[in-house]
Amino acid sequence: MKKQILLVDDQVSFCHHIKAVLEQEGYEVAVADSADKALHLLSLKAFDILLTDMKMPGVDGLELFKMARKADPDISGIIMTAFGSIASAVESIKQGITDYLQKPFEPEALLIAVEKTLRERRMIAEIRDLRKEVDQRYAFGSIIGKNHKMQAIYDLIEKVAPTDTRVFITGETGVGKELVAKAIHFNSHRKNKPFVGINCGALAESLLETELFGHEKGAFTGAIRTKKGKFEYAQGGTLFLDEVGDISPALQVKLLRVTQEKKIERVGGNQEIDVDVRIISATNQPIKEKISRGEFRLELYFRLNVVPIHIPPLRERIDDLPLLVNHFIDVFNRKFGKKLTGVTTRAMSRMLQYDWPGNVRELENVLERAFVTTEGDVIDTIITSHDVRRTALQEATPHPVDVEIPFKVARSMVEKRFEKAYLREALKRFGGNVSETARMTGINPRTIWRKIKEYEIEKDRSMNQPEV
Repeated sequence: MKKQILLVDDQVSFCHHIKAVLEQEGYEVAVADSADKALHLLSLKAFDILLTDMKMPGVDGLELFKMARKADPDISGIIMTAFGSIASAVESIKQGITDYLQKPFEPEALLIAVEKTLRERRMIAEIRDLRKEVDQRYAFGSIIGKNHKMQAIYDLIEKVAPTDTRVFITGETGVGKELVAKAIHFNSHRKNKPFVGINCGALAESLLETELFGHEKGAFTGAIRTKKGKFEYAQGGTLFLDEVGDISPALQVKLLRVTQEKKIERVGGNQEIDVDVRIISATNQPIKEKISRGEFRLELYFRLNVVPIHIPPLRERIDDLPLLVNHFIDVFNRKFGKKLTGVTTRAMSRMLQYDWPGNVRELENVLERAFVTTEGDVIDTIITSHDVRRTALQEATPHPVDVEIPFKVARSMVEKRFEKAYLREALKRFGGNVSETARMTGINPRTIWRKIKEYEIEKDRSMNQPEV
């Protein structure tokens, strides 16, 4: 569709010249030689750009733009004038004018100004659509579930979101802890500020410290410039500390100080930096057991756990599974451009009987796998992660078991062969990307790194070779 431009200037011959230039470039141009005629045209149709002279009899160009904005808040404006001044240009920009052309100007300058204005309009529209998508995605209703436990979580999110109260989310891997954290953030007064997340269990202590608090130039070897940490990037917004139970005792002390004083110091720095950040924490570990073993500070737990939210595993709300299946089918239909209508009774029955150790994340992965391999319009075959592991185990033990070996030793050998084969294939599938492998398999990234080192998988270059 052609872009619509309303050209307003009391010099008729000038208007015809500018109209010809713009129409040659494919724009649709309407012309008015006064503010009254321009307002009449604005009442009849919508325009993308108001291109108007500044000095005209009666209402001037800037005043006309203000009136046009009342009729259409989305219209953009470009001012033309033969009597330009810095003061008038500044005032125009303050009122929302995109560009300012001083007469006489070359056609190229006009076209550049129009293209720039249209580009800015596209960016604003994209940002508006993205904000709408984010608001919809992280609205309470996007956390799928009609189970009474999920309904209680909705109620709690609605109560806690408008506040700055710290929230402590618990639940198994894959239940949607980050989704709940984002729902809280995007339904709070901080929603227009950053949401910054960090997986505390995926980083070594020294790296996690600099990621959280930043570092000064020269703080350590390789610190060639000052770097902000997650606390500073989340200023005014929300910091989501995932797997907070893995933080070392030394970092727990620093984090406790932040919750008490709302100040941080970068690594290698002496200056205190004020931070205004809401902290939402999460863990899939039995945190109270870590406290009893002295691995997690009780006072930090009390600081972070002001409002606890426990997300039940999928097996405890299996009545939500049909709802989740329909949701993911809608998502994948949009993603892959397909029109699948659902799953067969046989497939649904199999999913209802499965215990879903990887929870909603595993369900999403299983359905995506089925989605891309199904040729019809209904999913009939479901391959769970258990099936994948069983196949890998069968391939890893092709020979009869040697019963001369003690049972525990034999079982350990089989498990190790399976782990190595499974991880090697998973890493190969995802191009050696540990984060993506962890996301798709539900294995903790730290566990993957440990197993890579234990089984020397990193020495096998074949995992980085593309699949044929």
